[in-house]
Amino acid sequence: MRIMIVGAGAVGGFLASAIHEAGHTVSLVARGTHLHAIQEHGLKVLRPNGKSTVAHLAADADPRVLGTQDLIITTLKAPALPGVLPRLNDILTPTTPIITAMNGVFWWYANGMTRTPRPDTSRLDPEGLIAGHLHGKTCLGMVVHSTNEVIEPGVVQNRSSGNRFVVGGPSTNSVDGVRDMLSQLTLSDTVIEVVDDVRPNLWHKLLRNLSTAPISVLTGAQAFGVINDADASEVARALFLEGAAVAASHGFAGLGEDVDAVVSPGKGARQKPSMSQDIDKGRPLEIDSILRIVQDFARQSDLSTPALDTVLSLVMLRARTAGCY
Repeated sequence: MRIMIVGAGAVGGFLASAIHEAGHTVSLVARGTHLHAIQEHGLKVLRPNGKSTVAHLAADADPRVLGTQDLIITTLKAPALPGVLPRLNDILTPTTPIITAMNGVFWWYANGMTRTPRPDTSRLDPEGLIAGHLHGKTCLGMVVHSTNEVIEPGVVQNRSSGNRFVVGGPSTNSVDGVRDMLSQLTLSDTVIEVVDDVRPNLWHKLLRNLSTAPISVLTGAQAFGVINDADASEVARALFLEGAAVAASHGFAGLGEDVDAVVSPGKGARQKPSMSQDIDKGRPLEIDSILRIVQDFARQSDLSTPALDTVLSLVMLRARTAGCY
């Protein structure tokens, strides 16, 4: 298969390398010094066991240069999607699936929901730019369970002994067209799982981001440092449980039972969450899709989120001060 990864940074770079190792033709859309390093020296991925691979892949800042594809996977942060999707129009065919891998809540989250009131996700695509460019395309999302970081241009450090990518949409019909295609992606030490409804997986990952990312933005601590600090861990626990209550109000119950397994001594990745990495590098933060949308959902369901309300106000001020929001 010909597969394009749009946004070949930490997660995209790792995924591109894994798919290339499985024998598929992979091309990359990247930018800046990272792109130049890949073009000159290849994409290097370091694994936790000390193994390293270098993949020499076609890469460009302009997706049109790379031609039509059988499958496109975007690993862009939510703020970048409206600006990049129009550039894909020239290489899309009516049958080209697009899978969006990102943190937080997908803009199509409420599609197919029958609960009343229906969740309002307008904050995530206020002008309809994302939905407009993907008009007629099946909504597919990818939830990433893989810890990666670009440690220098062209080099990605993977820190997960097992890497899992969960693909799905809001209904069974969403994945019918890509299930067979994705079944061909048999990757080393990496699982791509297809589910009928990806939203429970979305919440599973979101609660982990919610509990550590905003605290890391404010303190500069790694996720491990947040979880293993006696005082900060209490805030992390409160954020997790408030998010789980919001998920339960949408019918995704039981997620709060995971809190002891997540916020407990020895847990947490020994790197900063991506939101904290972004503020360090002066990049736009995913505040709307990870934090504010959960607050929106809580208010729509008349739920109280005192920890989130307090932390969110500080994160927004920190991001605005840094020019990242």
